[in-house]
Amino acid sequence: MLRNAGAALALLAAMVLAVLYGTLRASLPRLDGELRAVGLKATVRITRDDLGVPTIDAANRFDLAYGTGFVHGQDRFFQMDLSRRLASGELAELVGVHALAADRRTRLFRLRSVARRVLAEASEPQRALLEAYARGVNAGLASLKSRPWEYWVLRTAPARWRAEDTVLVTYAMWWDLQSEDFGYERLRQEVNARLGGAECGEGWKCALSFLYPERTEWDAPLGVEPPAVPADFPPPEALDIRDAHPGETAHAAAASSPEADARAGSNNWALSGRLTASGAALVANDMHLSLRVPAVWYRARLRISAEGAGGAPLDLIGATLPGAPLLVVGSNTHIAWGFTNSAGNWTSVTRVPCTAVGTDSLTSASGTQPLTVTRERIRVKGAADVELEVKSGPAGVLWQAEPGRRSCWFVGWLAQQPEATNINLMGLERATSVAAALALAPGIGIPHENLVVGDRDGHIGWSICGRIPDATGPARTLGTIEWTTAADQPRSVDPPRGLIWTANARVSVAEKELALIGGSDARYGANYVLGARARQIRDDLLSLPGGAKPADMLRVQLDDRALFLARWRELALQVIDAAGAAARSPGRAEARRLVAAWDGRAGVDSVGYRLVRSFRDHTRDAVWDMVITALGVPPDYNVGPPSQFETPLWQMVTHQPQQLLARQYADWPAFLAAELDATIADLGAECPELARCTWGRHNVARIRHPLSPGLPALAWLLDMPSPELPGDVHMPRVQSPTFGASERFAVAPGHEAEGYFLLPGGQSGHPLSPFYRSGFLAWAHGEPQPFLPGAARHTFTLKPT
Repeated sequence: MLRNAGAALALLAAMVLAVLYGTLRASLPRLDGELRAVGLKATVRITRDDLGVPTIDAANRFDLAYGTGFVHGQDRFFQMDLSRRLASGELAELVGVHALAADRRTRLFRLRSVARRVLAEASEPQRALLEAYARGVNAGLASLKSRPWEYWVLRTAPARWRAEDTVLVTYAMWWDLQSEDFGYERLRQEVNARLGGAECGEGWKCALSFLYPERTEWDAPLGVEPPAVPADFPPPEALDIRDAHPGETAHAAAASSPEADARAGSNNWALSGRLTASGAALVANDMHLSLRVPAVWYRARLRISAEGAGGAPLDLIGATLPGAPLLVVGSNTHIAWGFTNSAGNWTSVTRVPCTAVGTDSLTSASGTQPLTVTRERIRVKGAADVELEVKSGPAGVLWQAEPGRRSCWFVGWLAQQPEATNINLMGLERATSVAAALALAPGIGIPHENLVVGDRDGHIGWSICGRIPDATGPARTLGTIEWTTAADQPRSVDPPRGLIWTANARVSVAEKELALIGGSDARYGANYVLGARARQIRDDLLSLPGGAKPADMLRVQLDDRALFLARWRELALQVIDAAGAAARSPGRAEARRLVAAWDGRAGVDSVGYRLVRSFRDHTRDAVWDMVITALGVPPDYNVGPPSQFETPLWQMVTHQPQQLLARQYADWPAFLAAELDATIADLGAECPELARCTWGRHNVARIRHPLSPGLPALAWLLDMPSPELPGDVHMPRVQSPTFGASERFAVAPGHEAEGYFLLPGGQSGHPLSPFYRSGFLAWAHGEPQPFLPGAARHTFTLKPT
């Protein structure tokens, strides 16, 4: 009886697994065959290569949009759904109360309402294109025999795609690239206020210019400028850590985050034709974003024949964004282009003194200020709807109300302006020269990017791609906005050295251009990252012997030399050697041996790199904490130091002014020794032996599907592999466990067969698809894969009804 019962249970379990497996397989897309499609004007042919990369051939741009939507809907619908819901604050409707906090943050900006206004203000052809794309998405979704597997897990049905959702996907990228700036700007204003603000004359000319320098010794802009001169130490009356709040400056950075320096950023560059083997410009790009499953981008080749285009064929190769019907980066065979985050200032964060916030007003010492109130309903799966009151005033949306601190923080954000977003990026599809591409840049409505472009005639150029307010004051994101035109948009064309490079640091040296990019924050570094990465890229490019090819670009992208940390290595050795410290401490002696033996790279086998990196991070965090605590900045305001803080940090640890050291330390050598010991202790707690605490042991890929944390037993199926990865932040090969190159490519327009393209994942969002992980290991190992799709292995045809 027991044997029979066991057999019955095993059979039942097998049947359940078979049903689950069958349901899962049913949501795999059809790769071969044909389908009648409503709304098509002509046949659309979709072929896929060994990696699942589609080539979509259509007779006109609307059918091409339909075909693009079809493959996106087949392969990436859940990813698209999350993107639109992230931007609109509608995630809780899909996944429940766990997403309610995220929805509250984004719903404040009412981006679905803005998206509808964007769609209403678009041209008729653009609206028709987005409608065609939406029909394609829904047709691709409907072609599956079963809804995408994620919706079975969530026990819900997918909602149809709408034209406005494409605009929301663009807003998801706005959010990803710029929403952190709210917190950084609030902190900067709070620091300035506690340093004296207006009472200090020009506040940023006093201590704030020391903590937030406008220029640093690491900057590598395109133009020529004198070397940066570090600001003088602020006088004690402006900043005196030694005598400020005795006993309250305790070290609070014992566990430094190795990813603290990582913010949304990217690398791109271009070489003019006189420096390349082909004679055409050579463009390289790797956009650094949070890494997830499936990959952010979706490779595709989009073509319209000469006959279908009325004699003007279209051939687009590169990366699309699931949710949008256009090529984001890549080549049209005439020009090639790539993007990096501009790191400008596109928000206005304003503190309004307040003592209370009522239903439709706020109260301050000077009286009452009326507020406009809009009530938003957030639907929550499995729970009651939640009503959110969105309150606005002349300074924007009420972002944080803190009457207990007499502070109400308002945010104005360019994303809230309907004129700042559009699908004019499609104009690059038909551009045939650098000049034509740069002329389009001021009217392209995307989150502001450094556009680097090159053409087949060898010309190269840079501009800010995105709509820029003509005003440069602190309120330039508010009210009616006048926008820059091609006449005054920041740009550079064919510079003398034949090179252009950007890496989220300052690019221009022209004051007017810097003011347009940085607004009122330009004087203290805007939101730029430290220029160390840009400098290393520049120097790598300058060292090329000539006749450059795409393979040379990949070597630059994979450069993991930690030049930025060379001086920190020397400092660590000096600290260890001071007063015979190595002899008195076995831990220090071992650390010295490992640091001295370091080969200068962020390699997976390097312990020396990890020690130096961690020592610098501990020191930076501790010094910043001393500053913030001495000023009395609320801890929840502290989102970390600006990237440019490296310059004052180095001045402090090398010149060692006593007034800028917390009283708990006898002197700076004692402070640095304490940070070194904290570094050794932290790594020792993680690793059984310091010599085994390699960088690779920390820098292990953790690229996960969003549902994987809730399905830990299936993580092996849903997540990408977990290799140890070389690279880090302040070098061309940017890499952390969850952040890095969301794509890598290099191509010369007109010579696409010589280029390469890499993605940190496959084309499909389905774990049973052969294209789920295809290409991941090539990305991880830096092995080039062809820029062009390979031979067709599958063919699917869409025919008009």
